[in-house]
Amino acid sequence: VGRAVTILLVQAIQQINTMTETIRPLTNSQKLFLQRLLVAHVLTDEKAKDLYQSIQEKFANVVNNDDGETSGDEDDDDDDVDHGYMGNNFEHCLGIINASLMPAFNLEIGTVSLPAAYSPDGDKQTTTRKSSSQDDEEDGGRKPSSSSPLVKYHAIVNRSNDDVAQNYAAARTSLGPHELAFFRKVLEKLVECGNEFLAEHEQQQQGSRKRNRLPVVGCIGVLNKMNLINLRTELEGHHDGKLSIAQTEMALEIMESEGWLVPAAPPGDNDDNDDVDNSDDDDDEQPKKRKRKPSRKSLKGAYFSIGPRTFMELGEFLQNCGFPEERMPQSILHRS
Repeated sequence: VGRAVTILLVQAIQQINTMTETIRPLTNSQKLFLQRLLVAHVLTDEKAKDLYQSIQEKFANVVNNDDGETSGDEDDDDDDVDHGYMGNNFEHCLGIINASLMPAFNLEIGTVSLPAAYSPDGDKQTTTRKSSSQDDEEDGGRKPSSSSPLVKYHAIVNRSNDDVAQNYAAARTSLGPHELAFFRKVLEKLVECGNEFLAEHEQQQQGSRKRNRLPVVGCIGVLNKMNLINLRTELEGHHDGKLSIAQTEMALEIMESEGWLVPAAPPGDNDDNDDVDNSDDDDDEQPKKRKRKPSRKSLKGAYFSIGPRTFMELGEFLQNCGFPEERMPQSILHRS
């Protein structure tokens, strides 16, 4: 037995040595990009590329040779590492970082494409690089046009999630055990709401001349913040009665800040826009429909839906809850 243990230890050490030899150290600029992404949790493609560009500019005094080695003032460096090197382009940079993260920590930068996050004020910060200003005003939330461009979201994804982590939504987050149980309840309810809305939408579209298109991917289920808070009363077992309203609100803030949930448009918000644009009614009926908008605007930030990190790390859990497979966003891999 002792000899067998010794052999296993030797093999493990050899494997570790081999792994450390194959892992290429990241440059300082690549480390900085990775740190900023970790702090932000999720970045849109536009913001990630802006970050990439800004870091490149900060390290502009470091000159690269074609083979990635340092020239100029850094020639005397013993390690010959060009700490300003970030790859040939943005995609290459992500691939280089993943080549080090995956074998060392089973983490990698993952990417999914989803409809732009809802912004009550039409802020381009969340609707990023729309094809037109009209898209900026009309897209977002529960029912943007299926023809609207999708937005890429980047985040650090844990690829070591086992079946238990996937099935029970044990995500890599700062949430405690009771908050995680609440998070699972939130996801289950959002999936249920989305499926109910899909069924209603199909019935409404039958025999209807009015086109009301849905986004091709992502969750269309939304819940009011108050309804989400009340879900804490549905927790069972040792989670029952463990979360106060204040603790639940804090948990929701963490879920949003970490990209597990995103703000969503109030239900029917885009229905009013469709009615105003497509109706042939008299002009005197139009003000009646526009009077409802101020009340909806007062609800801004009060509705939530499933965020990009949930799709990246907890796709199996969502499908186990009944989320349609055809609405799952495709994951984009980055390899050097």
